[in-house]
Amino acid sequence: MAIGPLAGGRTETRGELRESRAWSTMKLPVIVAAIAAGRADWDAIESAITRSDNDAALRLWQTLDDGAAEVEAVLRQAGDHETTLERDPDPRGYSSFGRTVWSLPAAVSFYGALARGELLPPSETARVLDAMRRIVPEQRWGLGAAEPPIPFKGGWGPSERPAGGYEVIQVGIAGPDVIAIAARAPDFEAAKRLASRHVPQHPNTP
Repeated sequence: MAIGPLAGGRTETRGELRESRAWSTMKLPVIVAAIAAGRADWDAIESAITRSDNDAALRLWQTLDDGAAEVEAVLRQAGDHETTLERDPDPRGYSSFGRTVWSLPAAVSFYGALARGELLPPSETARVLDAMRRIVPEQRWGLGAAEPPIPFKGGWGPSERPAGGYEVIQVGIAGPDVIAIAARAPDFEAAKRLASRHVPQHPNTP
């Protein structure tokens, strides 16, 4: 887990798992890059955020001239100077950007910059954050269980460790904090339960 103040400042980390494949949490940097390039498709953006629609995210990715470089530029703008996007194709069909290894503090840095309006104009920032509050019910575990809903995005996929298993990752804006949480377990349901169990207590989280 990583927690940092939304206003900016030191990020605190907890637990052993400090990084994860980004999975669908990397859809937000892809979306920001597409909007910044003047290629926003708001139907695709809505689907990619609220339903985690992989085809919609891929359409946005394909509008970019050099997706990896343009998304990395967005990450650098947000203060993440370390993350390098995965560029090799995956034979199983997973997106290269989703398979990127993302540290939890770097994820906090990006989502914080997005929420502060540092990456997009105000109207686009508001539309993106609104969609992040309207994630479909079946994906509203962990940070997504907060009432009232907070802006967040989750991702999940099979672990590539020799022991196998499944991993999940979520990043959200909970009141004055930005929280990134990741968990790894033998299967998807167990990973979701583990992540949900460790969501920190906060007025805007369960």
